Amino acid sequence: MAFLLYNKLLLRLLVILSGIAVGAATYYYVTLSGQKLPEHGVTDALAIISFLIAGWLVMAIAEVIDNHYARVFGCLCIGLGGYMSFPWVFRTDGPKLAELPGGAEGMRIVTLGFWAAIGLAAVMLVLLVWRLILDRVTYGRRPRAVARDDTALGQRPAGMGEPQHSPELPPIPIDASPLAVGSTPAGEAPSTPAAPREPAPVSKLVGIGGVYLGTEFALAPGDHLLGRAEAEFLLANDNQVSRRHAQLSVTPDGIATITDLGSTNGTYLNDSRVTSVALAPGDILRIGTSLFKAEA
Repeated sequence: MAFLLYNKLLLRLLVILSGIAVGAATYYYVTLSGQKLPEHGVTDALAIISFLIAGWLVMAIAEVIDNHYARVFGCLCIGLGGYMSFPWVFRTDGPKLAELPGGAEGMRIVTLGFWAAIGLAAVMLVLLVWRLILDRVTYGRRPRAVARDDTALGQRPAGMGEPQHSPELPPIPIDASPLAVGSTPAGEAPSTPAAPREPAPVSKLVGIGGVYLGTEFALAPGDHLLGRAEAEFLLANDNQVSRRHAQLSVTPDGIATITDLGSTNGTYLNDSRVTSVALAPGDILRIGTSLFKAEA
């Protein structure tokens, strides 16, 4: 289902196929009209079929804009264009054009292209409306896997919820004697700096906090998009995640690099905001309000 609703390539394929159908119908309709009226047949036919062409052009422009509401408007425009062209193409000119040499075959192609374009636009419209409704219904909803039912815990123990009074503590003595910068107190060994963090192979991300608690994402070699829409690792229920939030690039030997894609709320590794960094087992990754732990 996600392939149908969240796949831009499928939408673009529908637009291309619809354009091919419009082009075929236009070519044969204009050609036959030119045979019928050599002087004005071509211009009249183009004027009539221009309603359908204009509808498809709006679909193509919506694809350039890359906006689902514009795509819906484009589908409606091609439907309106077909409605405007239909009486002229099939009722007024159709019977006369079919009587010309090759007219019957030509009108069959016109009919097939006309209805194929309308049908493809209708399929695309259904997918888009379904997607928009689904996004609206599930926006901000917690997934069922992490939903928690309230549990009756019995009567509240006495004193719970009441302010606690802590006894006063004696002041802490402070040694204000001057110390040389970098010196080590007598009897103590100098501290050893923490070892630098080394990236290592990881095999999965496990949700440890937020709405995706308990969710696991296996890290296969390749590039994986994380985001609220059109992503391999789909985080649609976390409204703090951007549509295209970050990308995980995994090498064949398991080294995974997380790269932020200019997200609104940023990508954090071990409480530090990062742009691009390689992961190691035990790292805590925060995307939106969701926490994930990298595991080997």
